[in-house]
Amino acid sequence: MAANTSKSGKKDKKVLLVVTDGNDNSSDETLEQLVRKAQKSEVLIYCIGLLNEEEPREARAAKRALKALAEASGGLDYYPKDLAEVEKITPEVAKEIRNQYTLAYSPANQNLDGTFRKIQVTVNGFGRPTVRTRNGYYATPETPAKPAGK
Repeated sequence: MAANTSKSGKKDKKVLLVVTDGNDNSSDETLEQLVRKAQKSEVLIYCIGLLNEEEPREARAAKRALKALAEASGGLDYYPKDLAEVEKITPEVAKEIRNQYTLAYSPANQNLDGTFRKIQVTVNGFGRPTVRTRNGYYATPETPAKPAGK
């Protein structure tokens, strides 16, 4: 719901910071549906999982879900050991958001057939810059933006 709400924001860059203490227990959608929405959205998802008090099996499932959402959007996932570590992570996330570039390209395959197209970006440069992108996109026609409040 937050990713949908962010579409009405006035800034170009949209970021969702998810802080959770465990597995989802009230969604109407599957993880696969959420990942697909993350791949289609323009929102970067950063996840902070406070999973130390979860059962190991539950913590693994939550970590898998958070990692999938973050990777699908081009964001990152973090798993601090305690709340004090969260205080170190949040400035890292803020710095990360402020130090990003947006790249655009026109694909050779112009068909808007709804298929998922993988993306891989490599950069050869001084200091071996880190590159992180969303893992792909769905080739669908753009839908016109709805007026606010509708």
